[in-house]
Amino acid sequence: MPPRAPALSPDDRRASIIAATLPLLRSKGGSVSTKEIARAAGVAEGTIFRVFDTKDTLIEAVIHDAFDNSTLIAELADIDRSLEMPERLSVGVAIMQEHLKGIVVLMTVMASSGQPFRPPPGGEAHRRRHEATADLDAAFVDVLGDDVALLRVPATTFIGYLRMLTLSSVHPMLDGDASTPEQLVDVLLEGALKRPTTTTRRKK
Repeated sequence: MPPRAPALSPDDRRASIIAATLPLLRSKGGSVSTKEIARAAGVAEGTIFRVFDTKDTLIEAVIHDAFDNSTLIAELADIDRSLEMPERLSVGVAIMQEHLKGIVVLMTVMASSGQPFRPPPGGEAHRRRHEATADLDAAFVDVLGDDVALLRVPATTFIGYLRMLTLSSVHPMLDGDASTPEQLVDVLLEGALKRPTTTTRRKK
């Protein structure tokens, strides 16, 4: 008889249920049943309610986890710093695009199922969002490294522009044109004006 797998700790069990629920929310929204969640998580349905008070509590935890920046920041930290600055930034934008696409899909499906996400009110929630944005900006500044000295605007201003462009490229309501990471970085670093060539001469 094979040895029994060790029991998960309460925190690991909670994380496992959240991880199993996220793809179900992205495909079915709030209409997903706890029976479906239990099947995906490999637990009894009653186990869910020993970890979460209600299905809505679980959904709130999943949405909070989807917005969490920790994995995104860890992936930014792994970018090869030997790459040239435009390449480093392009890799970072690609990582952020994937993170944002997952959030957009989740929010869209949740809204279509009649359970739109509403950020919790209050100063504490605002403080956490502000800190999460600051942490993300700091991670991108670290990606810039010494090349931050090449910018003619403050690094956080540059990263703010980069975040806005990246979001607009993946959000369906912002009519983004599905720009590639390389295109976004290029237009932000170099601008949108045509560049002079060796055959271009300014008229006197």
